[in-house]
Amino acid sequence: MKTPLGLISFFTALSLAALMAVSCGKDKIIVEKPVIYDTNGLPVVTIKTENGAGVPSDKTQSIKCSIKLVDPEGRFENVSGDGKIHGRGNATWGYPKKPYKIKFDEKRSLCGFPANRDWVLLALYCDKSLLRETFLFTLSEYIGLPYTVRHQFVELYLDGDNLGVYLLTEQVEQAKERVPADKDQGYILELDNYWNKEPLYITTDRGHHFTFKHPKVVEEGGMYEGDERYNFILDYMNRFEAAIYGNDYKDPVNGYRPFVDVYTFARWYIIQEIIGNYDTNMYITLRDRSSKLELFPVWDAEWSLGLAGVGTNGWATPPQKPVIEGNIKRSQTYIYQMMHDPYFIGVVKSVWAGLKTNLPKVKSDMRAYASSIEKAQRDNFKRWPILNEYTSVGLVFFGSWEAEVDYIFDFFDKRCAWFDSWLATQ
Repeated sequence: MKTPLGLISFFTALSLAALMAVSCGKDKIIVEKPVIYDTNGLPVVTIKTENGAGVPSDKTQSIKCSIKLVDPEGRFENVSGDGKIHGRGNATWGYPKKPYKIKFDEKRSLCGFPANRDWVLLALYCDKSLLRETFLFTLSEYIGLPYTVRHQFVELYLDGDNLGVYLLTEQVEQAKERVPADKDQGYILELDNYWNKEPLYITTDRGHHFTFKHPKVVEEGGMYEGDERYNFILDYMNRFEAAIYGNDYKDPVNGYRPFVDVYTFARWYIIQEIIGNYDTNMYITLRDRSSKLELFPVWDAEWSLGLAGVGTNGWATPPQKPVIEGNIKRSQTYIYQMMHDPYFIGVVKSVWAGLKTNLPKVKSDMRAYASSIEKAQRDNFKRWPILNEYTSVGLVFFGSWEAEVDYIFDFFDKRCAWFDSWLATQ
């Protein structure tokens, strides 16, 4: 495991622009002074929209922009290019601090990650620790899922406005260095609560709605309802669901096992359970038509690690407290049936035993991530002064970033202790 970056220096004066121009009719050279930003040790992403118009409020609309990433510590190559930016997210797009997707006109490598055109800037608005998504990804790396979204904390300037700390990540998509689904025969499905807002989706006989991260859909010149690729995956998912919900679901031949890679399902389940994640994105990958369904990558940890809770009528609200002990994800789609199969429980126990020995390393890496944003978070919460208030469906707040960080580590320790004890009884 690599130690998280961004720990070397916190106060580096960075010149992002130094322009020279010759005045009309004269030989006098006019030098515009460079703009100096205190970068707090993090890479800085600056985005200038065309004519300074800003990002459209309609997140489906993009605008041209210029993009720069500058690392004052010299750990990463400085990058610039033209592209487009638009809003992203569902509920998160409604928060004051907005998440964005950027798309370069040509592939770029950011922060040493494999080159690609598509990148995401997560705002982390409701997560006052700013660490929950990174916690999710770190666990994914240690538990050995086939692909973990690469990520790096940055500070974002949009049209000159310092928007604070963001998490720069890869987009969940089919690519050689991202989700390794076959270009022609592979699928990346998302179990999506916002399915009816997408241009194309499937609905299984059991009423589960899946949208497509891959392949491209008809609006992008790709798959459409009723074509051969669409019919194949709908039939496959129906056959899988008939097997997992059938009377013989535990049978190694006639049950669910011929359809799924049980180890990725076990890894995904453990990660989500030990962080107490109430609102997961479930991505199911079929690498090609001869493969089994795999449950990866992980994404979206906003309502985890003791920040939120669900009651009998939906999201809990204050003064209720988050659940430290008790199953949260055991009833997740498909997992519920599999956790009634002794074979799958055995796989979960085996995977957990391996991860448990690495938990000190996980926490060490997470402490290093916290240290990397210790200075930058101060400017973030000056820009977004929410440390003393509830946000959205969050149930707790502690008044300081340091207390927020201590809380998630304490919750994680207690949650892992509960899970270890509970799993031993299964």
